[in-house]
Amino acid sequence: MLTRKAVVDHAIAFKNPERVPVWVDGANIGLSDVLTYDLSLSDSSNPALSEWGFQRLRTQDGSWKIPTAGTLTAWDQVDAFQLPSHDFERRFARIPAAARVCGDRYRLASFGLSGFAVYSALRGANLCYDDCLRDFDRVQEFFEKIIEFETEMFDTLARKGFHGVEFCDDWGPRKTSRLTLSLWRVLFRGFYEEQIKRAKEVGLHVWFSVSSEGVEFFGDLKELGADVVRLESPERMEVSPLGRRYRNKLCFATRVDTILEPRNPEASFEQLLSLRDCLGAPTGGFVATIGDNVPQNQIRQIFDLVKKFQNA
Repeated sequence: MLTRKAVVDHAIAFKNPERVPVWVDGANIGLSDVLTYDLSLSDSSNPALSEWGFQRLRTQDGSWKIPTAGTLTAWDQVDAFQLPSHDFERRFARIPAAARVCGDRYRLASFGLSGFAVYSALRGANLCYDDCLRDFDRVQEFFEKIIEFETEMFDTLARKGFHGVEFCDDWGPRKTSRLTLSLWRVLFRGFYEEQIKRAKEVGLHVWFSVSSEGVEFFGDLKELGADVVRLESPERMEVSPLGRRYRNKLCFATRVDTILEPRNPEASFEQLLSLRDCLGAPTGGFVATIGDNVPQNQIRQIFDLVKKFQNA
């Protein structure tokens, strides 16, 4: 019988896991094969602020949200900006408590927001896109600092026993603006390529969580070495094209609680199985993800439904 970590490893590597792994993304991790560790910090003097200086906002499902208004709205503010301290002692202070409940789970370190999402939060949801069209050099100079800040944690993550790192990024639309794939390739692909390469060099799997509008980036992420992409809202999108293009190539960590009908488990099972068959394969490539705010009884129900996949 595989350990919970091995079940996740086998799913990521398409090595015939015994079952579909389940990731409960939050505090109710009893049935989860993955333990998530939040790498983000608040400002040491103001818990309402990120260590980067922007407002810390969460959505109902517990994920971090990009604030609308930027804090560095002028380039002289960007020039004067001091990167936060890595403060590894405070950042990893919760590891002993996490280790006590981790057991044989897969350990995933996750940035609250990362990469371009941090840039967006600092410069503002609309201004950041104007930057990308008008100020190539300044955008890349500041963005490189953000990427380096994140990358410099990888050695410590590996030493602390983490198995993967999740980047929570967002290249989707902001009102009438968006970062196109072609522009992303010009401005940022090289930075992500180096970052992913460095993570893989120290033995970390690379997970990416992007908005549903960011699926067009999946091909590039796969080329750069990403192992897992997270789909947060499969009920709101057409997943068949993704399956046809990336099945057996990328592992999908797919939110499944949003399609659960608690009073109709038979219909829920058919929907879940269809989703797994579309995105995953008998050899792996699928992680069933459950959000942070799901009641414990529904977590149990989903877990039992996912276990039935093996006999379907």
